[in-house]
Amino acid sequence: MNLTKPQRVLFNLLEDHNKRIKNPLYYPGSYWDYKTKKITYWLKKKGLNNFRSIDSAVGTSFTDGFSIDCRNEMGSRGRILGSFFSLPLLNRIFKKQVDISRELFSNKINLQSKVLSKSSKVRLLLSKYKIENSVSFGCADKIIFEKKEYSTQYLSFLERIDNISSFSNLKKINSLMEIGGGYGGNIHLLVQNFKNLKKIIYVDIFPNLFVGTEYLRSHFGSAVKDYSVYDGLDEIKFNNDKELEIICIPNWALKKVKSKIDKFHNCASFQEMKIDQVKNYKQLIDNILNKNAIDLIVYTGPGKNNTLSPKIINEVFGGNLIERKFLDTVENSKGNGNNYIYLASL
Repeated sequence: MNLTKPQRVLFNLLEDHNKRIKNPLYYPGSYWDYKTKKITYWLKKKGLNNFRSIDSAVGTSFTDGFSIDCRNEMGSRGRILGSFFSLPLLNRIFKKQVDISRELFSNKINLQSKVLSKSSKVRLLLSKYKIENSVSFGCADKIIFEKKEYSTQYLSFLERIDNISSFSNLKKINSLMEIGGGYGGNIHLLVQNFKNLKKIIYVDIFPNLFVGTEYLRSHFGSAVKDYSVYDGLDEIKFNNDKELEIICIPNWALKKVKSKIDKFHNCASFQEMKIDQVKNYKQLIDNILNKNAIDLIVYTGPGKNNTLSPKIINEVFGGNLIERKFLDTVENSKGNGNNYIYLASL
């Protein structure tokens, strides 16, 4: 299904403004440069329908979507080469391989569901936190626990939230900003579980921001304020009320934010940037953070992009962040071998 008319309007606005950006501080890092072009192509071609499935190329890398067809992951040159697989004989051979990959993925998910459904950590998380509507948009990476479906990535998000809660009282904050919020799953869970959290700023690069905006809108409706609301304005502010408000803006608009926030969160994306970009974000964050309430997460698992080490990121933030290490039980139960380093203010 293609984008709806309102979605196309927002998408085109973001794409147009993204092309005008001349400041390299807001360019995607080398890790994301190719991926953003690929995501843009597939959003135009297929829209958001089932972007978390195994048949969509929109969600790979920043959602829990998993593509089983390598042609979906190719750039413009690769797609030209991939067109040869449309020839009758090659197409039959390749389709057979995709069918095999689909079966292997299904077997993996079934086994993963059995393992995680028996995990004491998963049972603890599901007893402590609320997790509703976690498998929309065709989520394929999920488990069944007590006859209910749960996104396994949401379980990972919950584990991170639980880890942060061990040293930071999330029940005391009213506002939060997240840079690199992916498709919005973390924010979705935070709002479900912390009713005190009413004012949120979600920042990301294009086109990831578009996906996250529409995902959050599907759950929170008019509480989500997209970039078109603030286009042309000199300032971006929360409404002076106690209603839920989720402001979704591209990274280049962050300098317009005038409202203060209680906490800042980032998971992994700083390590995928150049150091000058992180320094720029640090300066912008300082301008709107009520107090030194910062939570950063860095991946250390195999195959992760560790452009900037936890030490370098900490130095950018003044060297005052306390380092905490956590084993991601959910991810390791899936065989991904991820560990996390949390950098947090005192």
